[in-house]
Amino acid sequence: MNWHGQIDRTIWEINEAIQKSPEQARYRRELLRAQFLQHFERDKAFHVARDDRTFLFLHDGESPLVLLVHGAGGTPAEFRELGNFLYARGISTFCPRLTKTTARGDMVSWGSWVTQAQIALEAVTACSSTAFVCGLSLGGTVSLILHDRAPLSGVILLAPALYPRMSLKTRLLQVTRVVTPTVFYHFAGWNGEVIKAMEHARKNSAAIDKPLLALQAVDDRHLSPRGLKFVRKQARHADTDIKLLPEGSHVLTRGSAKAEVFQTIASFVERNAKTVAPVAREAVEPPSISDPS
Repeated sequence: MNWHGQIDRTIWEINEAIQKSPEQARYRRELLRAQFLQHFERDKAFHVARDDRTFLFLHDGESPLVLLVHGAGGTPAEFRELGNFLYARGISTFCPRLTKTTARGDMVSWGSWVTQAQIALEAVTACSSTAFVCGLSLGGTVSLILHDRAPLSGVILLAPALYPRMSLKTRLLQVTRVVTPTVFYHFAGWNGEVIKAMEHARKNSAAIDKPLLALQAVDDRHLSPRGLKFVRKQARHADTDIKLLPEGSHVLTRGSAKAEVFQTIASFVERNAKTVAPVAREAVEPPSISDPS
């Protein structure tokens, strides 16, 4: 049996154990670890660079757990530094590598991204009683779509992909989209599936009745700040924090405002968390589970 079959069998066995003893938190943690290994081994098999691979920074015992969903053209590398920062604050993180795409490249359907993220979200919410989802760009769109499908303690949206920032040329090209969508996507520089995901989220997103943090930068060249206005209209919880930062670029976790972004996210999780793992030192190296190779 190959590694994939072995891990699938392990996941099946753990699920069986959970059915028999649902009160055993250890089994739920092992399920998350098995899902991590499944992603990680696949990344290695496809020779994905180490920083771009799936990572899991998991504290011993109960701790807040954040599912990190990267952007369409990105990888877990967008979140690795944030993952280290949160781990040092007593917060666990899981960031699976979803199907890679670029703005002009081929992409699986946006629905398959939602499916992949939902499987990870179910493992995260089963593992921790205090679970959050944090999505960047298309990952933010997916997080918005999934927020009402799981018992989450909070939702974090970083530059959610809801309205593209379009130049005059792109706006003129919009008229060709209905007749020749391939031509529009090619010259506008947008992947068609990303546009479809944006439209679906705008038309079908449910009201957000959970604690919400949404951030975007003024100098984001890819997405319009109209997305934050849309999110504000959907927000229903008293703990709603929506900020348009003066700078930070599109990938907020790597831009000039990343220190503020990291601190804001950590504070949001901590005030909405039931339990935060004790951390003895200011900086803690994540456990070896982040890279089992």
